[in-house]
Amino acid sequence: MSELATTRDNYTSPMNRSWLAFLQSKSGEIGESQRTVFPHFQQEIPDQYVIPCTQESVICFEGEDVESFLQSQFTCNINDLQDNKFLFGAYCNPKGRVLATFRLFTMNGAIYMVCHHSIVTSLLERLKMFVLRADVAFRTRPDLAVMCHNKFTEPGRFSLLSWCKTGPAWPKECYGDLESTQPAQLIVLPVSDAIQLIEESEEDITLLDSDYWNLLQIRHGVASITESASGLFTPQNLNLDLISGVSFSKGCYPGQEIVARLRYLGRVKQRLLRGRFQDECEVRVGGSVTLLDTTDSKAGVIVNASVMEGVTTECLLSVYGFLEAETIYCYSAQPSKQITTLPLPYPLQ
Repeated sequence: MSELATTRDNYTSPMNRSWLAFLQSKSGEIGESQRTVFPHFQQEIPDQYVIPCTQESVICFEGEDVESFLQSQFTCNINDLQDNKFLFGAYCNPKGRVLATFRLFTMNGAIYMVCHHSIVTSLLERLKMFVLRADVAFRTRPDLAVMCHNKFTEPGRFSLLSWCKTGPAWPKECYGDLESTQPAQLIVLPVSDAIQLIEESEEDITLLDSDYWNLLQIRHGVASITESASGLFTPQNLNLDLISGVSFSKGCYPGQEIVARLRYLGRVKQRLLRGRFQDECEVRVGGSVTLLDTTDSKAGVIVNASVMEGVTTECLLSVYGFLEAETIYCYSAQPSKQITTLPLPYPLQ
């Protein structure tokens, strides 16, 4: 049996020094929650851009039993891993509550995960409890960078081809009417090649804050679970069953009975909606919302939010008794701040 590659209590690795130094050379500042901020004013997303997704971490899973082990833990079907796309999925506790969301891909016999850095330690500590005699090892890979680029990039341009993974940034359901166009690409590659891509393209593209990655996730209706929201929702509460994040034909995984029961025993009563704040507002993930004019009754919870100066604040909120028609909510922490719902690129039923 292989030894676990990582045995420390804290799996979170600091940002790669070369990556950090390069972003700082471009006047980037690394802020709270590992966000990269550049000193330029950008109201909307430009036609050509690249986003260093520095709030995301990469984990490598290796070993003879890696596929069967992960199959027994995650909501997605590991057998659906393909070379040309990322596999979206979640990890639940026995009560069917989502502890983490992620994207998986395979490379050179190993399986890699892209997830928010804040849940890495708790995720791997929990997985370690179930390894037992399985031949599985896992470790973080701070030498790999994650970027979002809206122009298709040929992997052959990079010196280390085996370490370049590209694919659509979101599941196909999240593109709606835009599915026929060239989708934005998520790229995972060595830091040295990430630097090369930006330096060779900077005359033609705009380098955007990592918060734009949050904004794009919200606009595509894809929830990213962070430490603040871990354990609060079922997969259906996050629309994961609508965007290929849950397989109902695979075997058991933690919480599988509850997740399946919600599917087969009635209509889901709490779903993920997209919203826009009327005014700029400091938003806390996990904060509650209420329906307009009924501020004494909790109607849902903020799952993700994108708060940037000069850009309209948008969010994903998981609400009870949801309506696909436009609805107005209020942020409980600041009841005067109203949230108007916006359409998602996929239907809710």
